[in-house]
Amino acid sequence: MKLRLGKGFTLDELKEAKIPKKYAKTIGIAIDHRRRNRCTESLQANVERLKLYMSKLLLFPKKAGAKKVRKGDTPRSELQNVAQNTLKEIIPEKEASAYKQLKKARTNKHYLGERMKKAKDAAAKET
Repeated sequence: MKLRLGKGFTLDELKEAKIPKKYAKTIGIAIDHRRRNRCTESLQANVERLKLYMSKLLLFPKKAGAKKVRKGDTPRSELQNVAQNTLKEIIPEKEASAYKQLKKARTNKHYLGERMKKAKDAAAKET
């Protein structure tokens, strides 16, 4: 069973987890309508991932002064101790650039023979 993390969940997985397609998009769940579930093990594993995500998710109400708690929103009692995490990056940015790394490797390969010849000449010159 190949894990396809980051490709988006299938519509069947969303249906099993009882999450509507339009609602999933609004709470940060990626959907891939092209993927198909070929085995029940991967389907169940992804449904469990969705359920775990939903259990950890805290939804703040759209209107701050709303009297009623809407369906799907987190109750006020749970939200009082929680602060929104707006400062920390969710996905850390990489320090190195993939393009620069590939370019450096290509350049090193190109000049390898020249550098080896220089090193050989320098070693011969010393002796």
